[in-house]
Amino acid sequence: MSSLRFLLGMIPSTSKIEQAEKELVAEFDKLNAFIKSDTLANYNKLHELVNSSAFIQKKKEIESLRYKNSEEYAREKEFNSLQKAKDIVIYFKTSSGGMLKRFREMDGSQKIRDFEELESFIKSNAFRQRQKMKPITFKDSDEYRKFAEYKSLKSDPEIKGFLKAAAKGKADNKSKAVLRFEELGKYIKTPEFLAKKNMKPITFKDTEEYKKLLEYNRLKKSVEISEYYKFRASKEYANFLNTDGSARLGRYNELRDYVATPKFTERKNYLLDKKKFEKTEEYRNLREYERLKKNEDIIWYFKIKDSSKFDVLKNKELTFTDDFNGESLDTRKWLSNYYWGDKLLKDRYSVESDLQAYTDKENFEVRNSLLKIITKPQKFNGKVWSPDSGFKNREFSYTSGLINSGKSFRQKYGIFSAKIRLGNAQARNNFWMLADRITPHIDICRTSSGKVWADHFPTPEKGSKKAFGSKFANDFYIYTLEWTQDRLVWKINGEEAFRQTSNVPQEPMYVLLSGGLEKPINGMTTMEVDWVRVYQFK
Repeated sequence: MSSLRFLLGMIPSTSKIEQAEKELVAEFDKLNAFIKSDTLANYNKLHELVNSSAFIQKKKEIESLRYKNSEEYAREKEFNSLQKAKDIVIYFKTSSGGMLKRFREMDGSQKIRDFEELESFIKSNAFRQRQKMKPITFKDSDEYRKFAEYKSLKSDPEIKGFLKAAAKGKADNKSKAVLRFEELGKYIKTPEFLAKKNMKPITFKDTEEYKKLLEYNRLKKSVEISEYYKFRASKEYANFLNTDGSARLGRYNELRDYVATPKFTERKNYLLDKKKFEKTEEYRNLREYERLKKNEDIIWYFKIKDSSKFDVLKNKELTFTDDFNGESLDTRKWLSNYYWGDKLLKDRYSVESDLQAYTDKENFEVRNSLLKIITKPQKFNGKVWSPDSGFKNREFSYTSGLINSGKSFRQKYGIFSAKIRLGNAQARNNFWMLADRITPHIDICRTSSGKVWADHFPTPEKGSKKAFGSKFANDFYIYTLEWTQDRLVWKINGEEAFRQTSNVPQEPMYVLLSGGLEKPINGMTTMEVDWVRVYQFK
């Protein structure tokens, strides 16, 4: 059964098919290479990363960060509050001022110790009593008491009597009273007594205590002492003592040092930065992901990777190929003989209906990536095989060539394809398949009787065939057999031309390319083969 397009002659040109396949293969190769590329690997890694819940959450967290909601803000706010606090302000003013320095120099000094010792004396009861003293006159002195005793003795009758007797020169032995009187009389005439008798009254101001009082008052009024005690009694100093070494001051110092660190400044600037996310590794990853997402190859890859575009390539694997790029046949792939001729006869042969003999090399030409199998008039003595009489020699008028992969390659099922210009449709140029016996025999394409044919012979007695126009012989076409377990499908340039679903071969087969004649022709004819490819279904 042929496809409608084939029946209507809507067969794409071979060059377009090849170009399309070439582009498809190139794109498929590009796809496979791209799958292994660092670009895709990086994209997939970033795609997984930026779409992960952890990344999304991290991005959300970073973008939601606000300085006013941060620990840094709370600590700076606390620092600013402490910095403006009256007790802290006064404390640092006191600390840096000269008053505290002078106070500390005075505190505990000899001056202060002397002053406080003097002040302690001035405030003592003994001093206060001394301060209340009455003026001391001559009458309060021992001299006055001696003078009074002298005057008292002078009035004494005994003394008076002695004095009268003495005046007359009649004085007797002196009594103790007289002796005392005379002693006192001499004393009151001494300069010391006379100075004492003439003394001014002694008051408090004449005492050592008064001198100490004056010294105390002088010191108390001195700048050093008054300033010292004024500062010591001040609220400023009380605040200093209360603040110095306190937990509050310790907290202030801790916060002051903290907000002065580069780490704090950097963190604050980061939190205040409205573009903070743009400075993170996450942002760089996101930007790289977005850049790759716009990459032409990435866009192409995701557009094409899950399409059915490459199914024709994905579903088959190249198992045998020859593009005839050398200068001669690749004998690792091809035998230039029938398989059994090479294996058993060790010689070439033709079958009874052939007009040509097969040669080794003379009828092959490999040039410019093209195999030519030439059938030409030539006298040649060769072997011929007859089912009735076996092998015998015969003189042939034509020679041609035959190659097969029976020794190097066989396959059960798959896609068997070749790009061929069959040449003269009156000749018998053939792209065909065999197994170990005469049948099954499949002609993927052959010329005969002015037409191109497709044949299937499951047995020597049974066969089916399909004829196509001679136009297919005159140019290059891609002839394909798709062989599965339950069908054989012949295609020309991708369009179905023939199908068989019965007696499908179930054994490995190999490919053959051959020229030949069933009827004499004028001159020579050439079958040209650009390439042969065999695929296995995946």
